[in-house]
Amino acid sequence: MDMKELKETLEYNPETGVFVWLKPAWNQLSWVGEEAGSPDAYGYICIEINGERYKAHRLAWLYMTGEWPKLDIDHINLVKWDNSWNNLREVTVSQQHANSPLQSNNTSGHKGVSWYWQRNKWRAYIKKDGKRKHLGFFLSKEEAVAAYEKAARELFGEFSRPV
Repeated sequence: MDMKELKETLEYNPETGVFVWLKPAWNQLSWVGEEAGSPDAYGYICIEINGERYKAHRLAWLYMTGEWPKLDIDHINLVKWDNSWNNLREVTVSQQHANSPLQSNNTSGHKGVSWYWQRNKWRAYIKKDGKRKHLGFFLSKEEAVAAYEKAARELFGEFSRPV
């Protein structure tokens, strides 16, 4: 799949992030003018073209830049089905993790902060490029949160999402 074939098959609206069929899909189940794609099990919009399944955010990158993304594509607002152009950016794995929401098993309510019962203190840590860095032990959760947020801003800049 290249940009020429993509633009002959689908039209992309950068403001809405929606793809529309310009010609029938390979399996003839879609019609010209109909919205293309459906969500996968993780909430990402996927579009099948000529028997190949593509994530819509990666197709949007190809459509707008003329090249397949070399890295991951991040949804800035964390809404996996929002493929509007201003919501997409190419990122490293570490940058993508920096812009991730809290994990469901988080009990402190803050990224990079946990209770360390062995010392009866709050612990702060941050991860980059697969390596975990210890930021310190703190008497209050607020101090640990501040340490994480400072480190996240320094390491990830615009990609940091401390919540």
